[in-house]
Amino acid sequence: MRILFLRPEGSNIPKVDFAEVINIPIFSPICIDYPSLPLTEAYAFTSSNAVKCFHDFDKIKGKQILSIGKSTAKELMAHGINSLYPPNYDSLDLAEFIKSKGIKSLTAIRSKKASNDLKNSLQNIEYHEIYDYDTIINKEELEKSKDYLENCKIDVVVLTSSEIAKAVASSLKNCYKIVSIGPMTTKTILSLRPDLKIFQSKIYDIEGVIDLIKREVKFQ
Repeated sequence: MRILFLRPEGSNIPKVDFAEVINIPIFSPICIDYPSLPLTEAYAFTSSNAVKCFHDFDKIKGKQILSIGKSTAKELMAHGINSLYPPNYDSLDLAEFIKSKGIKSLTAIRSKKASNDLKNSLQNIEYHEIYDYDTIINKEELEKSKDYLENCKIDVVVLTSSEIAKAVASSLKNCYKIVSIGPMTTKTILSLRPDLKIFQSKIYDIEGVIDLIKREVKFQ
């Protein structure tokens, strides 16, 4: 079995004992300058790259810190910062988690291309967004990924973000299994390609994806 990931440059790529894993990084993250950090009760990081490009850790110590999921929390821990995260790792679940904590003011540190889901879900609190990184497409790697996808050179392709889903939507085929990391990515790809069958991970992270492939996808 050959599993194709399209994770950005610098991302952790899983190793599995039942398949060959290929990663083609069709996006590269770049840190960007951001304005002064708003003074709020809590701060939320929505990706590992948001942590990697952040440089105001001294200003958030002692505040309530939230992560979108386990890998982002691990990245924060490397800077000596503990964070809480929801049981499901996507923006809407993070928003509900924030509401459950009774937080009245929050700053989210995000990608410049982040969706509006978090913002729209937190309209009843004082909410700010800081964009500390962007992603740029690697055209050479994108063409390479299209060769794999359009010529059915893999058995499974994993879509780990809406941005990735949008980039390769037109190249996807039904000659392999398509796995989505979570509901937002699934919603994006089906809005563009309703003809496709999508397998969605029950736990919205890479470990959940691998578990889904091992337990269900590889037998279908």
